[in-house]
Amino acid sequence: MNKLDKETFSFWVTHPEELLPADIQPLTEAISAYPYCQSLYLLAAKATSVHQKSHAVEYVRQAAAHALSRNALRKLIENEFQWSENLLSRLNELSLKQVPIPDDYKKESYELFKRKAEQNHPFSSNPIFDFAKSVAFEEHPIAESPEDETELKPEPIGEVLPIIDEVILAEKEIRTTLEQQKSADEPVAMIESPDPERNRQLQIIEDFIKREPMIQRPRLNTSEQADQEDLTRRTPANSGVPVTEAFAQILARQGKSDRAIDIYVKLMLKNPEKKVYFAEKIAALKGPQDQ
Repeated sequence: MNKLDKETFSFWVTHPEELLPADIQPLTEAISAYPYCQSLYLLAAKATSVHQKSHAVEYVRQAAAHALSRNALRKLIENEFQWSENLLSRLNELSLKQVPIPDDYKKESYELFKRKAEQNHPFSSNPIFDFAKSVAFEEHPIAESPEDETELKPEPIGEVLPIIDEVILAEKEIRTTLEQQKSADEPVAMIESPDPERNRQLQIIEDFIKREPMIQRPRLNTSEQADQEDLTRRTPANSGVPVTEAFAQILARQGKSDRAIDIYVKLMLKNPEKKVYFAEKIAALKGPQDQ
């Protein structure tokens, strides 16, 4: 296969619903050549969920591992994703030009990121929430002497908290609560006593989970196995050749004028108000054939 060109990649990104079975092999080779390109995994999951459902589960799992939002991935596979016209026009503009990147850009941006990280997070950089999955965690502070070890060691948290990107305030309050817990030599009953502040935090988390059902709920019993939803089951069946103007333009560029004319005729029947426009397109394609 030839090297992936910019025009083909831009068309795939802006028209993922028009991926063909023949595009799966180029996508697989492009993933091998560019293993860190997130968009290629999403496009491969979309194509296989429509044309090769037997291999869709593998590609959907890879796309979920690279996706920033699994909810957006689900909408893309189920054809529920609404593309913004401003976003599409911006992608087309970026595909037509290349912005030069200074040589010292990476060095300066990294130094700026490092300074901001130190200012915003003066405490330990260990994350409280696991991004991949919800797991129980323990915080191990550094004891200065053997005598203070029992006083500084906090009680393990029995609750399992999922990752929450939008509720930053709740995350800070949870950190504050962990730091203010009593030492291990106090009765366990006092730690398990009802805490109104803790209940309010858990209520915020539950409300967020209801708004984002794709986020996994915490499981108190670790032996339970959570059934993974197969996104390909709800994928609509393939409707055949896409009847769109973009697909007709691709056929025309490939020299397949007859197929492009058939697409325009179907578009005329589908959109009678654009009959004159599509008639001009058909006449432009028939012109070279008549000569």
